[in-house]
Amino acid sequence: MLPARDTNRTEDAQENCDLRFGGIREAEPPENFTFERDSTYREILGEVQWHKLKPEIRKRFSLRPGKGAIIRYRGTMHTVHLSFMGWLFAQICRLIGTPLAPRSGQDVPMEILLEPDEGGVAWVRIYKFPNQVEYTVRSTKKRGKNNDLIEHIGCGFSMALSLKVMHGDLFFISHAYKLKLLNFEIRIPDILTPGRTTVSHEQITGPRFRFRLSVDHPLFGRTIFQEGEFK
Repeated sequence: MLPARDTNRTEDAQENCDLRFGGIREAEPPENFTFERDSTYREILGEVQWHKLKPEIRKRFSLRPGKGAIIRYRGTMHTVHLSFMGWLFAQICRLIGTPLAPRSGQDVPMEILLEPDEGGVAWVRIYKFPNQVEYTVRSTKKRGKNNDLIEHIGCGFSMALSLKVMHGDLFFISHAYKLKLLNFEIRIPDILTPGRTTVSHEQITGPRFRFRLSVDHPLFGRTIFQEGEFK
């Protein structure tokens, strides 16, 4: 579920904004409605790799929402595909907070919201399937201890991500799924996870970018694939 917030204040602020790039809106925001500089991705990648990113992508990943702020992208997920095993993993994952869309579809309208969340940034994806069926997928990205990015899924589960730059675009590649119990962190065997996750953020033109997500299991092959365009 989305955290409680002052919807009226947020919508009023967005209507008053007149400077936009990559889904970010900001102009004379009200008190506490701020965006902050974020060096997380730059520091993880290092200067050489960071400057290989296309300028529009560097802009998007140089800011984070401050208190009361939301960064919003809108678009269409042209493909949302689950194999049978992908569907099964998605249903099981609903027990820990729906980190995966639990059904397949074509040309699904979608919103991506970025919100501040306990020292990190929550990525909230809202899939608007036909017949007014909506699914909200939420996870929080935070800086890890080993120069990687940790995506917290819920109920102590997380995914460690490596960042790579290819052809000027940004890729997130999972290399470990973990479960935290009290003060202990346990690595989950790959065979018990949905599979290796690869997410790409690919620049198209101006504010438009392509989002791709694929999950490949060591035994069952590709279990999940999504692809869409946003701005």
